Amino acid sequence: MKLTPLVFFLYVVLGVFVGLFSGLFGVGGGIIMVPVLVLLSGFTQQTAQGISLAVMVPTALANAFRYAKGDNMNLWIALAIAIGAVPAGYFYGADIAQRLPEKTLRAMFALFMVAVAARIMPSATPKSMGALLGVAVIGVGVRMAFAK
Repeated sequence: MKLTPLVFFLYVVLGVFVGLFSGLFGVGGGIIMVPVLVLLSGFTQQTAQGISLAVMVPTALANAFRYAKGDNMNLWIALAIAIGAVPAGYFYGADIAQRLPEKTLRAMFALFMVAVAARIMPSATPKSMGALLGVAVIGVGVRMAFAK
């Protein structure tokens, strides 16, 4: 695929969404790290996400370097996504996450993880994904109703 100015711009837009979700949900290493920090270490959702994001920086740089050495990186596409992701994460995603009540953010994080899990399942169909998300929404609603 040729990297035209339009394609580059589309990667920047993608970066905006990546940055929003990264700042909002602490995605990346946070799929494992955030639940562990919240459930086992007792950190608030916001603190766990902040820690996860701080850890992701050196980890992501080291891994990106390794992928580049293996010729499995397109630096221009990475740059395009970063141009959108960095300001979107800083000004929007992280700001929104810190303003939301912790219960709301935890519920959003849980639903996001279920949606990703449903989507990446090899046998996932729109019907099975919808059913799984419906069960997840009910589960989160029941959990929030009985939470202190």
